[in-house]
Amino acid sequence: MKFVLFPLRTYQTAILLLLIGLFITFFHRAEYYDEAWFAEQSYWFIRDGQVRSELFRGYNGWENGIYVFHKLFVYAGAFVMSVTGVTVLTSKLVAILFGLLGGYLVWLHGRSTAREQQWLSIFLYFGCGTLIRYISVNRPETMCMALGFASYLALDPPGYSARPRPILAGLLAGLSALTHLNGIIYLLAGAIWLFVKLGWRLAFLFAIAGALTLSLYGLDAILDGNIALLIKQFLNDPATQQNLHLSDKLSVLMDYHQIFFYGQNEIALTALVILCGIAFRKHIHWTEPVFLYTLLLLISFWLLTKSITDIYFLLFVPWFAILGAGWLVNYLPMQPAWQKRTGQVLLFIYGLITILQFVFVITENRNTADIEAHNSLLSSYMPHKQTKVIAPIEFFFGQMDTYKILGLTYYYFLEKEKGTIPLDTFFQQAAQDNVAYIISDHRLNASYDIPVNAPVQIGVYRRVFQDSLNTIYARQDRKRI
Repeated sequence: MKFVLFPLRTYQTAILLLLIGLFITFFHRAEYYDEAWFAEQSYWFIRDGQVRSELFRGYNGWENGIYVFHKLFVYAGAFVMSVTGVTVLTSKLVAILFGLLGGYLVWLHGRSTAREQQWLSIFLYFGCGTLIRYISVNRPETMCMALGFASYLALDPPGYSARPRPILAGLLAGLSALTHLNGIIYLLAGAIWLFVKLGWRLAFLFAIAGALTLSLYGLDAILDGNIALLIKQFLNDPATQQNLHLSDKLSVLMDYHQIFFYGQNEIALTALVILCGIAFRKHIHWTEPVFLYTLLLLISFWLLTKSITDIYFLLFVPWFAILGAGWLVNYLPMQPAWQKRTGQVLLFIYGLITILQFVFVITENRNTADIEAHNSLLSSYMPHKQTKVIAPIEFFFGQMDTYKILGLTYYYFLEKEKGTIPLDTFFQQAAQDNVAYIISDHRLNASYDIPVNAPVQIGVYRRVFQDSLNTIYARQDRKRI
């Protein structure tokens, strides 16, 4: 078989190198601050059978029970970590496994296409810089994406004789929404896609299966008799606020395009798909299954999204990959020779951006402190165990059983709600609450700001340690600890 863009060996070599590069990045992977937040939820579910938080004790009732969270993702994390233990590495396993599963599903989708299209779609998927950056971060986006794409495969299964399975597709889309409420876009897109392509009956079956699955979101609150608390927590959750205020929502709607042009990682795949769409516009019809579904996803997320962070680009990567690959392989042979060369150049540039992202991630891994080792170092300056500590939430890793930790992010949220908390007031309140140690966060990862140049002595607290990441203030009047 003659390949349009590159020989088979080129694709095989590139993808092998991609996978090797990905596995290299998994070692000593940098920890992002909010990974501890999801790991803590899984930790308490393992320990108490209840998702709750001590890092945010006193905020939104979370210390007693959290009912608004990424449910299926947290439960999956709890299952994995109940076997492997709770560490930075093991907390990342669910995201890694579903990121890899997404690639396998893209490969399955290509079984009924040209061989080059199958290989190219895999290259575009695993070569996406956003995936490389976030596949090993303890967040739910890769799981949400993989389940959403699995739902699409059940709607539009590979093979000309295969028939849609709307109930299975609805179940998978519902599971995606249970993983992250952004997964609702797969329910909306799937229902409309079925209605347009196959009629209302199959769309109805899909919608019922999806709705029943998503209804499990409130099961824990129902069993606990806390539906009112679920609603209250949803309305007061910091993550939902931009969807509850019209001006914020309009701002997100206006800036929606930034998700796809956030940086070089997103631009590379977005630009490739857009340029292909322009070049092959005479051959493309909006009713093509993948193209229609992708358009519905884009519109659904535009209406539902609460923010424009780059990680949300992952929710579209499989569809962009198979669209770009399909258009290039199927329509490029009909175009002038210069367009074939242009396609080759674009893929070469895409590969260069992929390499740059690998360099970035590996460099970040090397330059980022081992969070568990660093937490152990901090702990060596804090001899009074089982005492109250205010610290960055990543201090959770390796120390949750050693201290009673309240996160600095708790105070960050309070400041956003009630205004600035003066430094003296912060330390006075800590003393009243019998806090033994206060650890600052010089990186300010959504943390209350204790400046690097703050006084050595603040109230009853004295600085006992400082490095580029943290400062430790220890309480001096031990009689109250």
